[in-house]
Amino acid sequence: MEDILVPIFVCGILFIGLPWLVMHYVTRWKTAPTLTNDDERMLIDMNELARRLEDRLETVERLVASDNPDWQPRRIDHD
Repeated sequence: MEDILVPIFVCGILFIGLPWLVMHYVTRWKTAPTLTNDDERMLIDMNELARRLEDRLETVERLVASDNPDWQPRRIDHD
């Protein structure tokens, strides 16, 4: 009797469990909220602000480096 239960259990998982799991997450993915136009605009504005702040910081670092030759500016690796 135990010899037949293992293949039935494995087939149940393969043919019922896995498709149900995949379909469950596909429907959850489709119903998930997406970015609205306001969200996209806010991200664009935040990116622009970060870029301007980075430019200002680089300017301040150049000024400090010109006043103090021993000072080393920070190093950030940009991708």
